[in-house]
This record gives sequence, structure tokens and C-alpha cells, in this order.
Amino acid sequence: MQQKREQPLRLRELIKEVRACKTAAEERAVVSQEASEIRDSFRDENYKFRHRSVAKLLFIQMMGYPTNFGQVECLKLIASTNFTEKRVGYLGLTQLLNEKDDVLVMVTNSMQIDMNNSNTRISGIALTALANIATGEMCRDLSKDVCRLMSHSNSYIRKKAAMAGCRVVRKCPDMIEEIAEEVPKLLQDRSHVVVMNGVNLLLEILKIESSAKQGFEQYLELLVRALKNLLHTVHSPEHSIGGVIDPFLQVSLLKLLGQLGVGKNNEELADCLAQVATNTESTKNPGNSVLYECVRTILDIEGTSGLKVLATNIMGRFLMNRDNNLRYVALNSLLKFVKFDQIAVQRHKQTILECLKDIDITIRKKALELTYSIINESNVTQIVQEMINFLIESEAEFKEALVTKICLAVEMHSPSRVWQIDTIIRVLTLAGVYVPEEVVASTAHIISDSSELHSYSVHKLFRALRDNKDQQGLVLLSIWAIGEFGNFLLTSSQDGDLEYEAVSGDQILSSLSEVVKNGDQTLKEYTLTALVKLSVRLPEMSEAIKKLLEKEKASINVELQQRSCEYLQLLESNWSQVRKPLLENIPPYKKAVEKPQLTEIKSQPALKKEHNLLDLDLIFDSNTQENPSQTAPPTESLIDIFESNTDRFSEFEEAKPSETFDLVAFEDEEIKVSFSCSKPSEPKTTFIQAVSTNKTSAAISNFKLSVAVQKHLTLSLSNATSNYVNPGESTRQDMNITNTQQGQKPIVLRLKIDYTLGSNKSKMTTVDSFPKDF
Repeated sequence: MQQKREQPLRLRELIKEVRACKTAAEERAVVSQEASEIRDSFRDENYKFRHRSVAKLLFIQMMGYPTNFGQVECLKLIASTNFTEKRVGYLGLTQLLNEKDDVLVMVTNSMQIDMNNSNTRISGIALTALANIATGEMCRDLSKDVCRLMSHSNSYIRKKAAMAGCRVVRKCPDMIEEIAEEVPKLLQDRSHVVVMNGVNLLLEILKIESSAKQGFEQYLELLVRALKNLLHTVHSPEHSIGGVIDPFLQVSLLKLLGQLGVGKNNEELADCLAQVATNTESTKNPGNSVLYECVRTILDIEGTSGLKVLATNIMGRFLMNRDNNLRYVALNSLLKFVKFDQIAVQRHKQTILECLKDIDITIRKKALELTYSIINESNVTQIVQEMINFLIESEAEFKEALVTKICLAVEMHSPSRVWQIDTIIRVLTLAGVYVPEEVVASTAHIISDSSELHSYSVHKLFRALRDNKDQQGLVLLSIWAIGEFGNFLLTSSQDGDLEYEAVSGDQILSSLSEVVKNGDQTLKEYTLTALVKLSVRLPEMSEAIKKLLEKEKASINVELQQRSCEYLQLLESNWSQVRKPLLENIPPYKKAVEKPQLTEIKSQPALKKEHNLLDLDLIFDSNTQENPSQTAPPTESLIDIFESNTDRFSEFEEAKPSETFDLVAFEDEEIKVSFSCSKPSEPKTTFIQAVSTNKTSAAISNFKLSVAVQKHLTLSLSNATSNYVNPGESTRQDMNITNTQQGQKPIVLRLKIDYTLGSNKSKMTTVDSFPKDF
């Protein structure tokens, strides 16, 4: 146990002792002994160095140790007539107490006396304490004094009173009207700091009660005049920072003008903003902060076209700055300007595209978002080509977002189907593993619906497949195309100056054989289906096709084994009459659109089956139904693979909900997952649309929603429409749940939400609030 010190330590000595501690235990021992001695000193009512003990408590509190025993001592110091003691007492009051402490009520009277003290230093520290820690009751009791002090002869007190006024309106919103009456005096004050605190007080009032905006529009002229005075009046050097006159006050004024000037066609305001935009020095940060706030104000008030051009030019200069902070705010601002004037933003197209090469991933993602927003029918070919060039050299983290934007741009603004197919194949060749399944499906729609492009498309895809077998999306689309239009490969194809030579049947089967040998299960399944479809397109290759199918009869995978056996049976002579109509090309999709949206493709069931969008078994279903007169009675083994497409996918296409309800499955400060549930005609089936919303101000990447169910439930879950979610935006997933014990056991889901927001995050929750009849 340490001995009691002969003389109490001064604050400086205590800090030295703490810094000299080599371990946390030594530090705790020093602090414990000092706290004990401070307690002892407080017991002596005549102790003359009480303020030193409280000052040491402030240091101890900053280190995270408890100091509640010193709260009453702060009140004693505040009641002292000595300024040094009073100052330490108020400092202790703001740091050692909070507004929930009952002790705080006891200081109201002392604070009121000090606020009205003739000594401005005492009055100032009392107002500062009120602005930092006063409760609602204290604010109500002292509000009249605060209002009166806003007209004090000393600018220092007026400044402090305005700060205290912010606390009063925050704690007592019903007193806004009383406090607001003093604002015009503050806005016309000669002191810069008083004007700035008056502006901040008005901003605080508008934040608390936005409906008060109409009453404050009368101050618009005062604010414009105050800003003009800053621009044209000669001020003392103390107000100049980096060659800009009081940038803090200018920023505050511009922020308030942005709120009060909305919808006002005020020529004086427009002229003032134009002067700020053209005359402010932009070589240093103070000037850049003023310019950025000026741009925000122009955006807020929806200024004239001339002001908007000025604003976009300012942001264009920011884009060329080496400071990443400036570049980011410029990209963010231009994203807002696109809504008003896309042409003005497009003048900076090249600079925006250069930002896609930036080292900083946040700059690249924001530049990608802006690049996508300026794409239209006239520039889509040029910009998409630039984006594809960046795709070649970008890293995996950025490729996914870049691919998604390219595909969206291609589908939204494609000048022709040939260009669209060429571009998607190029993207699949470079980054097929990152291409969303919806894009592969929509490309299949376009090819299928364009008979004039069948030959060209299958030739192009066949060549791409030979050189890029590691790109899943490309391989998938190529296999589908070969299965559908492989007969076109036997003849040459020409498109303009480009000519594709004919391909032999052996070459076709060689490429498919390699996929069967090296591909994953999904690709093997599709390849087997493509082979059986080629048997009617390339009848001379039937025997070779049978040999390839024979190899999978002994597969350890049940699905592959079943397909090979059933397809081999289909190739027997007793099926010759039904084989051709059964394996016809997919008919054009009835609901296919010229430019399908990625978010809409999931609603088209013809390409959807459990884990993949291009299950070619469904081709058989539609063909069988369209040619009933040509179809022979199938055996039991074939019924399973040729079952009705309508029966299998009616829950996605024809679900007409007789009952619906919504629920929030999960919500915190970052993510909200909402379920929109409906009951189709089948009582055991529930259709759920899950919408996951980004509640933060930053983009979320790598988003994934996983769902686990109990044994009595079966689940079919689609992929998310996007795993990159911008602030305030959402991603969607559809799921079908079949409750085999409907009415006996309820639906209970276990959700796992994974995403990246600064760091990798994972959250889990159980959803058990479904009604029993669901």
C-alpha cells in the first residue's frame, strides 16, 4: 500500500507521474491514491486549493476513471467569488456532470446571477455552461435572461448568448418564437462572430421546426446583404484565412440561404451567388469550402441556368484537383446536377472517365455512378467502350460494380440489337463470372427473338467459347446458343466486313465435350441438354452425341445420370416421331421487350428454374404443349423431365394473391429487410418479395441475403437484383416457400445478412411472425 504524500500533487506533477507508469496496474495505483487524497481534501471545508483538486479530477475523468464524488465540489466553486475558482467550477460542471444528474438543478440560481454579472468574463463562462449542459427546465427558467443578453453592449456576451439560445430552442421548442425575435439584431451585428452565431441559431431553429421557414423568409434580404458586405467591404487581416474573408461565416450564410431561398426568384441572391462563384480564391482549402457550399446552395434553390453552369464548372475544376476529398465532393455534386442539366455535366465527361482510374476505390465507385448517369442514346457506344477498357485493367473488387453498370447501360440505351449482343459478349469474355444471371437471360431473350441474328450470334459465341472457357456466364450463354442454333455453324456467316467460316460437326462436339469434361455440374447439365437438341439439328452426329451422353450414365451425380439416361432413351428409334417437334427451337417469348430492365427479368419464368436462369429443360415443356398432335404418349421416366412448365412455375408467373401482408424482418441503423408476402391459389405456397434497403450514407457492397428453413418447409430463393446498394436504395429477392404441414406448423425463417460497409459484416435474425394460416 502506498504511503500518503506529504504535499498534494499539482496537476502538472500528476500528469508526469501518470505518463511515467509502465503498466496499466501502475497507472491505476497512481490514480487510486490521488483520488483518495482528493476525497480527503474535500472533507476540509476550508481547503484553499479545492479548484486544483477539481482540475485534477478533470484529468482523471478524461482517462476514464469515475469522478462522481467531485460533482458537488463544482457547485461550491461556482458559488465562489474568486474568478479562478469559478472558472474551474464551471469547467467541472460541463465535464463531470450531464443533464441527467439531479445535482445540476442546484446550480440554476448561481448561473442566473453569474449571467447578469457586470464582469463579462464571469457572464461569458456562465452562458457557455448553459449552452453545453442546461436541462429543459433550466433553459425555460433562464430564457428571458438569454434573450436580453443578445442585445448586450459587449459583442463577446452577444456571441455567448446566441450560443445559449441554440440550447434553449433545442430543449424547449415551444420557446422558438420568443428566441427568434432576437435574430434580426444578431444578423445585422457588426461583429462577424455574432452574425455567425445568429445564423447558426436560425439554422438550429429550422432544423427543429422546418415549418418555421416561411416566417423567416423575411430575413433573406438581411442575409444577402450580410454576404455582400463580406465580399465588398475591406476587413481587418484577422478575418482573412487563406486569402478568403471569414470563410466560416460565408459558409454559414450560404447554408442558410440555401434553405430560405428555395423557389425564390431573387435576382439579388442570384447575383450574390454568382459573385461568390467567380471571385473566390480556389487555390486553398478555405476558398474551396466556400465554393462547395455555394454550389450546394445553387442546387438547393434550383438556381438559373447561368448559375448551374457556373456550379458545374466549379465542380469540373474540383475534379482536376489532386485532393481526393475535393474530387469526391465534386462527383457527388455532379450526380445531383445531372437531374437538372445533363448536358452541362457531360462537358466534363472525359475528366469523369479519368476518375475511373483513380487509386481510391471510393472515387472510382462514385465516378462509375456518375458515368452511368450521363449515358444516353447518343453517347452510349463511346462511354461503354471506355468502361470496357477500364474493365480490362480493374481489380476484382471493382469489376462487379463496373460490369453491372455496363450491362444496365447496354440494356437501357442500346442503339441496335447487334451492338447490344456484341457488347454483352465482349463483357462476358472479359468478366463472365461477374455478369448477373439476369443479363445472360435477357441476352438469350434478344437472340431468340431476333431470327436474323441467329447465325451471327451463334458463330460469335462459339468462337468466344473456344478461347474463354473459364468465364461461367459466357460458357452458359454459348452452350444455350449452340443447342438452339448449332445448325447455323455448319455454314459461314458474314456481318459487314466480318466473316465467320463454317464449323464442322466434330469441332462443335469437341468444344461441348471439353465442357462436359471440365465444367461444373450446372454447365454439364446444360451441355447434355444442348447435345440432345443438336441431335435433330445435326442428325449426322447422332452416334457421336450418344457416345458423349453414354459417359455420364455412370456419373455419381444423380441429376447428370438421370439426364443422360432419359436423353439416350429419347434418341431411340421408337421416339423418332416425337423427337423433332419436342426438340424444336425456343419460340420467341411472348412478353419479351426491346430493352428489358435487369430488375424486370426475374419476372419472366421461361428461363427460371431453381438455381439457374437458363435451364433448357423448359424448352421441351413449351414445345410439347404447342405441338400436341405430334406428341406420342411418353413413358413414366420421361414424364418427369417434360412435365408442364405452367405447373412448375405458376408460382412465379401467375401468383394472384388472395391474401397479402407486409412485415419488417430485420432492421438496425444500417440495413432494413422488409417482406411483402402473398398467398397464391395453392394454400401451401407463400410468395415473398424481400426488399433490403441501405439506411446509411455510404454504399454497401457484396450484399448477400441467405435464408434457412425448417424441415417441413421447402424454399426457392432467387439471387438479389444487385449486391451493390447505394445509400437509400434497395435490392430485391423473390422467394417461394411451400409449407408441407400448412395449418399445423407455422413458417419460421432464419436470415443471414452479409455485406461490406467499411468492413465485412454479418447479421442473423429469426422471422417467426407469420400468421398461422400462412
